[in-house]
Amino acid sequence: LVDLWLTTTSPGQRLPDRGLTPAQQLDEAVVLGARELGVPNTRIGRRAGAKHMPHFEFRCPDRLHPITANRWLSRIFLDAGLEILDCAEDGPSARPKLEYVLAAGPRREARATLTVYPPIGDPPLHEAHPRLAILVDDLGHNYGRVARGILDLGEPITVSVLPGLGSSRRLEREARRRGHAVFLHLPMEPEDYPAEDPGPLALFTRMGPDSVADLLATMARNFDHLDGFNNHMGSKASTDPTLVGEVLDWADREQLLVVDSYTASRSCIYTLAREREEPALRVDLFLDGEEEDEAGIMENLAEAAETARRRGWALVICHPRSETLAALEVMLPRLRDNGLRFVTVPQLFASLDASDPAPPRPRRTGPH
Repeated sequence: LVDLWLTTTSPGQRLPDRGLTPAQQLDEAVVLGARELGVPNTRIGRRAGAKHMPHFEFRCPDRLHPITANRWLSRIFLDAGLEILDCAEDGPSARPKLEYVLAAGPRREARATLTVYPPIGDPPLHEAHPRLAILVDDLGHNYGRVARGILDLGEPITVSVLPGLGSSRRLEREARRRGHAVFLHLPMEPEDYPAEDPGPLALFTRMGPDSVADLLATMARNFDHLDGFNNHMGSKASTDPTLVGEVLDWADREQLLVVDSYTASRSCIYTLAREREEPALRVDLFLDGEEEDEAGIMENLAEAAETARRRGWALVICHPRSETLAALEVMLPRLRDNGLRFVTVPQLFASLDASDPAPPRPRRTGPH
């Protein structure tokens, strides 16, 4: 058994306390985690395990690597208030089995075990050069040294630009001139507003459809052309299916790719887009949390590269910080020399097909 590194970087929104018993809390978290992976409740096995602890088990969907599943499940369990007492992988690295010991309650009075089995299908066949897409958030405040350095890294990246800022338009044009892709960094209401302020052009759950449509049109007019969008903040707004549906309607009309920044474990941007057969992906990893130094960011880049090698691709988010730029300048040439291929987010979407985990569906044309 090999202990797994649990992803707690940039944790999402803790689920609300709805008066559940610790045992119910465990059951609900496992069901939620399975559902996020595309496993229905009917496919979750339940039985009495060792020491009379309840035991849950289910199988990863085809083409979803268990290590990727662990990243999502760990975050969901932690956000649900569970404690992960143990998590290990057993078996070959291409198709390991995951074994969890989970606890709930202030005194860990409820415990359960969970086994996540690898897919039945063959492991995915990766191309010779696994792909890594880097999405750089929060650009547009200025066109200073760090912003210029990110654009001049020498590898294709995707910049996600906040609307209506002093350097938003210049960032877009300079990025295009260097062959990078451009996303709208869509400001959305966070759970702790106004302590956290998404900015003057943010979408809020209190807005009606006309206000949402007008604001989205205003944001789009800040740019010459957009390839897609991902949410800025949004731990509250991204969990509102009505608001998210209106945003996805707009993205579909504008032929925009969708990336769920996954700022909340209950975000429905990715899941709703997939249900609607719109092209969507969800971020794998945040490279640079607020407390992360250059060494930590380099370690996270290595983790992202390992995900890409296991699965064939990975999608990560970072921010325009001096430490991040320094880490990228060191690591990108090193990873490239080790066979990693850097792509823009649109290039990543275009390269995915039905053999990849969570692939985008074919693009539709015209309004729907």
